Amino acid sequence: MADTVRGIWQSIVQTKRLYLNPHEQFGRANICRAALVSYVGMYFLFKWNQNRKAEIARAERKAAKAIAAPAHH
Repeated sequence: MADTVRGIWQSIVQTKRLYLNPHEQFGRANICRAALVSYVGMYFLFKWNQNRKAEIARAERKAAKAIAAPAHH
């Protein structure tokens, strides 16, 4: 069991060193980091835009309700 866990852990560490080692030649680490940051940035931009559109839609529904049912004095 311990040998299996050690083998899996070593493969994870080797993969991490392969893609995230800052001393690696050919800029592989920089390319990997740039791709990860880009994907994370796109995700947060998408979520921000989704929330912004939801706020706009909510405000439009509220305004439409106010127009459709004016207050009676």
